[in-house]
Amino acid sequence: MSAVMITGGLGYVGRYLTKRLSEKGVQVVSYNRDYSEARSEFMTSVQGELFDIPRIVKTIQQFGVDRVIHTAAMSHPDLSIDLPITTVAANIDGTIHLLEAMRLAGIKKLVNFSSETVYGHIDGVVNERSPANPTTPYGVTKLATEHFGRVYNALYGMEVISLRIAEVYGPENKMPQVLRDILKTVHRGEKFSLPGGGDHRFHYIHVEDVVRAVLLAAQAKGINGSVFNIAGDRPWKLHEAVDVIRKLIPDASIEIGGGHWHLDRQGEWDLGAAERELGYRAEWTLEKGLEHYSNWLVDHEY
Repeated sequence: MSAVMITGGLGYVGRYLTKRLSEKGVQVVSYNRDYSEARSEFMTSVQGELFDIPRIVKTIQQFGVDRVIHTAAMSHPDLSIDLPITTVAANIDGTIHLLEAMRLAGIKKLVNFSSETVYGHIDGVVNERSPANPTTPYGVTKLATEHFGRVYNALYGMEVISLRIAEVYGPENKMPQVLRDILKTVHRGEKFSLPGGGDHRFHYIHVEDVVRAVLLAAQAKGINGSVFNIAGDRPWKLHEAVDVIRKLIPDASIEIGGGHWHLDRQGEWDLGAAERELGYRAEWTLEKGLEHYSNWLVDHEY
């Protein structure tokens, strides 16, 4: 790769991507609305807004950027319920401005962070051809960015790949995450309890698998699809994930009732397209990921 620009490079997955690419000797431009003095031999921080098209064009040209990884967003469905207009402005308007800046600068390749929330409720197997009926403003905005990517590919010869990423967990995640809440509580020697939700199925994915999927998409050539499901080893009911934690921490006191969460209820995800087109398969089982995460949280707040 030549230089890669990461929008939201100061964010959760953005930091992982910036670090991983820099370690590989790839020149990285971390583009963020917040100022950062972080610099290294292979990484440069640039402060700028997504709506500032001239700023993005100048950054692309100045650093020889040939592809963009777009992580910047208002990034939680529950938050979007309270802030729908802010979510639309950040996610839809921000993405269309970025696409236009790339088009003006003459570069084509964009890896766009989409989400499991585009599907809404689906009882059966979930693949990329399943109907998309999002239930939150966040889900609607992510679906809109996918459509813009598809249209820009067709009309302007862009190469936009959108990754529908499932429930991310792992070190340094500051967003609401039930696995972290459980682990932090039992590490303090306290009882964790929820009145319900134990039967809810989650498609957990370790942050390291997200990073690997993104880098595979950033390097992919001549692929047929523009949208891909990206998830972990298999779907897990919350009760099952709790059983894994109990094996790791035998004296953990955890009590969770049955039933489902308020979140979207979805069946098993089909990850075949990502494996065929991108070469992606999850490397982190939930058992491996939770052991790693649990050890990390002993000494870290997040």
